[in-house]
Amino acid sequence: MKEQELREKVKNSISNLLDGLQVIQVKELVPVGRGRERGLAGMVVTVKVGNRCKRLGLQFMPTAYPRELERGVLELRKLLERDSSLVPILVAPFISEVGQRRLRIHRIGYLDLSGNVYTAFDNVLIHKVAPANANVQKKEGINIFADKASLILRELSIKPDEYHTVRGLASTTTSSIGWTSEVLRELEERGYLERKPSAGGRIRRLEHLLDEWTGNYSFLGKNNIRSFFIRAEGLEEILSILKQLKVPNEVNYSLTLHSGAHLVAPFVQFSECHIYLDRRRDLERQTDFFVESLGLLETETGGNFQIVRPYYSFGVFYHARTIEGLKVVSDLQLYLDLIRFPTRGREAAEKVLAQSGLANVNSWR
Repeated sequence: MKEQELREKVKNSISNLLDGLQVIQVKELVPVGRGRERGLAGMVVTVKVGNRCKRLGLQFMPTAYPRELERGVLELRKLLERDSSLVPILVAPFISEVGQRRLRIHRIGYLDLSGNVYTAFDNVLIHKVAPANANVQKKEGINIFADKASLILRELSIKPDEYHTVRGLASTTTSSIGWTSEVLRELEERGYLERKPSAGGRIRRLEHLLDEWTGNYSFLGKNNIRSFFIRAEGLEEILSILKQLKVPNEVNYSLTLHSGAHLVAPFVQFSECHIYLDRRRDLERQTDFFVESLGLLETETGGNFQIVRPYYSFGVFYHARTIEGLKVVSDLQLYLDLIRFPTRGREAAEKVLAQSGLANVNSWR
């Protein structure tokens, strides 16, 4: 979205966005300060609080990727140096939860077209949270969260403190050098890649990246699931039965959600098992193997054994591993699957993240 379009949308809805404040005046492209130090605010909104008036200085960012957020914070700080009476507010089409938190840490207010609003001054506090992104913008070019592109993100995240060359990443992920370069360029543009001459690039701002990723992916929204019933008292017994199976080479599976988390970072008691099957192989034959071997009965709802046809045909098995004799998706895939899963998914996801060490790496910034 272009800045002028964003300004127009905000100007037309500013009273609703700042519900609770009386808007007195709205001016666009307002000079701030004097002489050579003079700056330009994208918009200044004058509001009335009791018997007093307050001026809100708005700066507009076409996107809220980490790089743009940082630039917006710097611009607003410069405005405050020129006029400390302004209340700084960053505006973007949509600001993620992580971005909102970062702005609050910097004591910068924000608002977006979905209705997320935060500003605090004097005795005033406005904090509104929108349930979802109501202003999804389709970005032309590479979708970094698509299946093949995600392999590059996954590889960078496995060793987040290491620098990776284009050629090395292309070889490891079986991607072309040209395609790998395009994905890395997009990551750099969004502020998720740090480059070092001769060494290559490494992931950065991983928290922001995962936040954007989970905004584009959810386990229940993206995968196709068939529900079955297995005669077992709970997850422990299901996993014990699975361990006894002799799985043929033509069957490729990986456990996910709470059944995978139970083996990685046990935290939540759960009674269902979710298992991915490889869609690059014969899905029906693989499904039949488990149905016949485990005596599964298909059911529309209420099953305790869920067979999943994955959205990520390549990515979901990338860096899968064997734990206690059972195949489990990577910590990254476990996190992606769990974080928006309605049944205690966030708790389990955070436990997996802490266990993986990803939350403690230098790129968590």
